[in-house]
Amino acid sequence: MTSAELIRWSTLHERRARKGGLAGHSFVIALLAGLALAAWVWSRTQISVDAYTPEEIAVANAIAFTRGSHVWLAGALVAFAVAFMRVPFHLYWRADAALLAQLPIGGGPLLDAALWRCLRAAAATTLAVAIGAAPLAQLSVELTLRHVAFAATLGLAAALFLPAVAIWAASLVAISQSERVQHLRVAAGIDKELRAPTAAQAPAPSTAALGAFPGFASTLVIVGVLMVSAWLTGGEPRVSAPIVLAIIAGVSVLSILGTRASAPKSMGTILRDVSALDRQRLAMLEIGPPTAIERAIAKLIGDAALPYSKDARLMRRRYPMAFALGGLIFLVLVIIGISQPADPMPSMTATLVGAAAYGLAVAGRLHRLPIEHVKLSATLPISSAARRRAKVVWVIGWWTIFVLVPALFAALRQPDPIEGLALLGGGTVLVLAGSLFPRR
Repeated sequence: MTSAELIRWSTLHERRARKGGLAGHSFVIALLAGLALAAWVWSRTQISVDAYTPEEIAVANAIAFTRGSHVWLAGALVAFAVAFMRVPFHLYWRADAALLAQLPIGGGPLLDAALWRCLRAAAATTLAVAIGAAPLAQLSVELTLRHVAFAATLGLAAALFLPAVAIWAASLVAISQSERVQHLRVAAGIDKELRAPTAAQAPAPSTAALGAFPGFASTLVIVGVLMVSAWLTGGEPRVSAPIVLAIIAGVSVLSILGTRASAPKSMGTILRDVSALDRQRLAMLEIGPPTAIERAIAKLIGDAALPYSKDARLMRRRYPMAFALGGLIFLVLVIIGISQPADPMPSMTATLVGAAAYGLAVAGRLHRLPIEHVKLSATLPISSAARRRAKVVWVIGWWTIFVLVPALFAALRQPDPIEGLALLGGGTVLVLAGSLFPRR
């Protein structure tokens, strides 16, 4: 099967499985999201001032543009952060990954079909963000084009750079899993001896690398564009914005070219081994001991300590993205606190809303497989109240470490911290309610 045939088959399958008809199409959703962002941007550009002279009008327009630009940047970063974190799900964390790995399909077509999904998702996100910048054109076409350039660069990173990093991380994990399978075959008597290694081998990477490396790459890209975000409103950042954007675009193109040349040989192995890891079958689970923070929390919660320890270790192994995304949220909030922007609320709003949404998601995951086996847990000498308390404590711990502490720092560093504290309080109450009454 060729790449074009597999892409056509995958597209047909997704079209048939799509719910909601045309309304469920990714580009229709992107259009609606873009219009919502545009409405938010437009509302921030509407200011009431008494301006009569050309100089006063120019100042008023500059203020309005800056307000709208800040909102756009916050929305764009949230949209692309979601797009970045979705890349592994387009590549190997898919329901059909195990099936595709067993079919007689070459690694090249498998890789091309996965990259096509990444490209399409990145294009939809870029479209939404570009539409969101449209209201700024009434104030300055030149500066609006800078926003479009930002969106295009982030789109290239989502379509090319993040897939390259994710595939590289998966190849490391898949290779290490293949080596472990060799040891299992020898131990079971299937093979007589191990194949001799061709060179000195480094320690096998943890399966957490599947989410950690893409999360780290996402952080690099987002921090890079934040460093030059003043360019969007006509400012002069310390580093040239066109150079930074060109570097991100160039690295994205070069990385995917290197991946396309080398990854087809291992793409089938990646899909097979990552699928086995994902379902905890025929795989070394690498469930490590609790961390120092987890042990400290466990000492404070009485009979919920044991289920909390189990939940914490399984969440680290099964959902490493929670910690990668949490680290990104922490970093963004700390940057807001240190930089003390003139208008911090758009960035804080977007960050805290995204964090609260993800907090609600992980609160539900704690009550589902593979973290919680309800029927099996009911047979253990642990009360249901202790199990529920353990999950609430895990969510509170995640929120406190990654969101509450840096958000307090960011809010208190602003001249008027009331809005930020109110937003943080609302998000905290929402996440706490979600952990107490999760959607299972």
